[in-house]
Amino acid sequence: MQPFKTVVGIDVAKDSLAVSIYNGKSHEVLEFDYTQTAIRKNLLNRFKKEKESVVFVMEATGIYHTQLAYMLCENTFKVSVLNPFVIKKYAEMNLMRVKTDSVDAKLIAQYGYEYQHKLLFYKLKNDARVHVDNIIKAIDDLLQQKTMSKNQHHALKKQAHHSKDILSSYDRHIKFIGKEIIKLEKLLEGLLNESFAEEYKLLRSIPGIGLKTSSMIIAIFDSFKAFENPKQACSFAGIAPNPYQSGTSVKGRGRISKRGNPLARKILYMGALSATIHNPMIRSQYKRLIENGKPKMVAMIAAANKLLRQAFGVLKSGITFDKEYMKVYKIMV
Repeated sequence: MQPFKTVVGIDVAKDSLAVSIYNGKSHEVLEFDYTQTAIRKNLLNRFKKEKESVVFVMEATGIYHTQLAYMLCENTFKVSVLNPFVIKKYAEMNLMRVKTDSVDAKLIAQYGYEYQHKLLFYKLKNDARVHVDNIIKAIDDLLQQKTMSKNQHHALKKQAHHSKDILSSYDRHIKFIGKEIIKLEKLLEGLLNESFAEEYKLLRSIPGIGLKTSSMIIAIFDSFKAFENPKQACSFAGIAPNPYQSGTSVKGRGRISKRGNPLARKILYMGALSATIHNPMIRSQYKRLIENGKPKMVAMIAAANKLLRQAFGVLKSGITFDKEYMKVYKIMV
């Protein structure tokens, strides 16, 4: 592929976009509202005849970047969505201290131009995967609301003077949220069986992987289609260990990066907790680490890492989980 002549760096905010159009020498900075009309006017129409020579680069900003990325991809533009940590480190490397939307847009554009050979292009997910993704996030939101309401109920009950009417209101609210979660889980399972039956069957063959973990891997990881090896998948989730060492004398405790997708990491932890009980390979690994004096959290991270590698193995091979098979094909896990 020929190098891109123009890199369009975009800093995405909730209601506005800061854009830097960079040709390797100078920046043209634009700021406009985050609306489809403004995007069409300032980006789509302007670059519609330059699709082969321009790439749009932005950071992953929760959900806010998705509408822009989808709109650009639907119009067949090249788009790259970066981990914010990459831009943060690039700014530090270039001793950038000032932080405004326009400065961030310039920084993103410069990174994209300098490292365009490393850019990974954003791909549209089909409607079913997007639907699964949205349901997973909705369930997580409702679970957080349920936990918050339970905590408030508990705190109120401990007060010297509390109202039974208010407690009853919290009780009804908690029950309502619980019912909505059950409805969404049934909807989710139906969608998986309808649109991703084979992938869902493969993933559920792994002890410890249930509805939520399967859904997360299918939607958030896109069934590992863009990953060449399990290490990349672990890094994406933010469960790849980071060694801490300087020379031969300074060695600290290694930590996970936590630079990946936080929802994927949260769901993986829950799956790993189940796997330490029901998955023979992970249970034995977890037990061994604990017996060797490793902290429980370190052992749990290792379990999550192993679980994700097993999922990678079954989806890439198309073969249901079998502990003997996994031992033979160690390259997959």
